[in-house]
Amino acid sequence: MTVAGIESRRLTQVLPILLCALAAGCSREEPPRGIEDVQAASGKPVETVTVARGNIETWITVAGTVEGAVQYPVVSQNSLPVTALPRREGERVRAGDVVVRLAQQAPSPMYLSYERTRALLDDARRDLERARRLHAEGAISQQELDKADMAVRVQEADLRDAGGSLDLVALRSGVLTRLLVETGETVDAGKPVAWIADTDSVLVKFDAGSRQAAALARGQPVRWRAPDGSVREGKLVSLELSADPVTHLRRGEAGFGNADGALVPGLLVDLQVRTGRRAAALLVPAAALVATAGGGTELFVAEPDRSGGFVARRRAVRAGLAATDTVEVLAGLAEGDLVVLHGQSRLAEGERVNVLAADGRPVAGGGAR
Repeated sequence: MTVAGIESRRLTQVLPILLCALAAGCSREEPPRGIEDVQAASGKPVETVTVARGNIETWITVAGTVEGAVQYPVVSQNSLPVTALPRREGERVRAGDVVVRLAQQAPSPMYLSYERTRALLDDARRDLERARRLHAEGAISQQELDKADMAVRVQEADLRDAGGSLDLVALRSGVLTRLLVETGETVDAGKPVAWIADTDSVLVKFDAGSRQAAALARGQPVRWRAPDGSVREGKLVSLELSADPVTHLRRGEAGFGNADGALVPGLLVDLQVRTGRRAAALLVPAAALVATAGGGTELFVAEPDRSGGFVARRRAVRAGLAATDTVEVLAGLAEGDLVVLHGQSRLAEGERVNVLAADGRPVAGGGAR
């Protein structure tokens, strides 16, 4: 084979290889840029909120027990057995309703009773008749006759009291919250046999811990949410000046209207007390705030730069009232500032940021290039 033939054959073998290599080189795409390169060009993506003014309220929750705003005992003036209990605990009563009925006769002469009081009155009347005869005969003085007459008057008053005390009645409308005696039991004179609460208005008594107590003050609005979802409003009507030395809790009372009787005496309820309120305050989401090593608070603000984009600026702020998700800012921000809500943990002072809307699209002029 000639030299020319050999070269021609080699060229035929190499040419397909060169063509394949050339094709492979032409089809190779430019390698993609890394996240750092993209962020260097357009900025780190962050979501922001605009600082605006609004109202903020702070509330704390305390647990308490419902009691009638006016409570009074039903007391017997005599030591007599209980013959009947016409009313049961929890029932509503009106003024004059019999709550406890007592026997006329005491189980022992040692107890003061209606029958014994009547016997004493009869004896006093007989003494008065004798005194009158003796006075007419000149045997006793006018003073001794007056004393006998006074003894009759006293016994008559005692008998009226004893008779009126056989049926122990409610003095005003309310709820019979407690019965302290049973049928057949002999009551003690001067001691309560029942308690009645006027429930048209009620008090909720509660004890607050140290953190809660520091924020409480008389007159603060209070609310109670009923099981049906309705909300009843009241106010903090009393607050003890000092905490209990044993429990270290501070006692308070909240007052509510209760015409429908929904707040039943003895019921355990949760109350919310409004401890703070500010109108037209500068507000930011609590998630935007970052605690500093020195105990302060800061956040990042997206500020426009000359290129039409945004850069991150660190701002030290002074916080005020703090609700569950929102915080009042007293210093360090102005209305209309763009506060970084998400992404601040990856930011540094002066970095370019790409401000995104809630749907993920860049804000106009916010670093989209």
